[in-house]
Amino acid sequence: MAKKPTDYAIHEERPYGILIAGHYNESPDYVVHRPSGSMDWLLMYTISGEGHIQKSDQTISCVAGDIALLMPGIPHHYGTKGAGWEFIWVHFIPDPEWRTWLRLPGSDECFFYQHAASGERRRIIQDALLRMVRHEWPARGSELHRRLSELALEETLIYIQQMCGAESTITMDPRIAAIVKELQLFPSQKVSLPDLARKSCLSTSRLSHLFKEQVGDTILNTVCKFRMEKAAQLLSNTNRQVSEIASDVGFDCAIHFTRKFREAYGVTPSTYRKRKLMD
Repeated sequence: MAKKPTDYAIHEERPYGILIAGHYNESPDYVVHRPSGSMDWLLMYTISGEGHIQKSDQTISCVAGDIALLMPGIPHHYGTKGAGWEFIWVHFIPDPEWRTWLRLPGSDECFFYQHAASGERRRIIQDALLRMVRHEWPARGSELHRRLSELALEETLIYIQQMCGAESTITMDPRIAAIVKELQLFPSQKVSLPDLARKSCLSTSRLSHLFKEQVGDTILNTVCKFRMEKAAQLLSNTNRQVSEIASDVGFDCAIHFTRKFREAYGVTPSTYRKRKLMD
């Protein structure tokens, strides 16, 4: 089990992306219990040895090349089965843009399991995940390392999607994809559900339902995530006042902005900026 800080990486401050990742080689007594599940996604890839995952009344063995993806809210327990278990793992919240293609069999049950049978397929997935971990922990304050790590995770998820076959891919409705892109490019704009519905030629109720179904969150929550991400970038890379940044990302009230930022990142905007300056 990891005992040193450099055995793993964690980004508690981000509203989406990689939260924590690592590469473990565990003994027979290793076990994790999560009776309430988790709020994020958990991907585990077995390199060698054997582990087991228990969900509901089902127990699944994990051997070399096996991939398991547990989605939010699914109660589960996992641990070593046998003499040892070497595996790579990552807790993450999908970038909203990933929802365009991140459709996997078993999503309705919040659980995906696949054996990467071919040697070449196993090699490229393992290589991508090792790069993810390598870029993740050496420089937690580096935006470039963080981006490289997330690109490696995205690469892994795309490989997994390809393994499932083209017939399992569900393309996001182009109307919803256009809205997501607009919200991400222009986070400061005022959001009106009726206006978005008119642009999309949908009723407001249909738009709300379709957006939640395809993106995995409400329009307002998605807007807030984009705004917080933009605010974090401005805090890290500019000298603008907090009140100015609040306006830059669409908030009329700096106090409301500070409250929402604390909810997303766990600290105030000023504290976040101070930490970034110390990195």
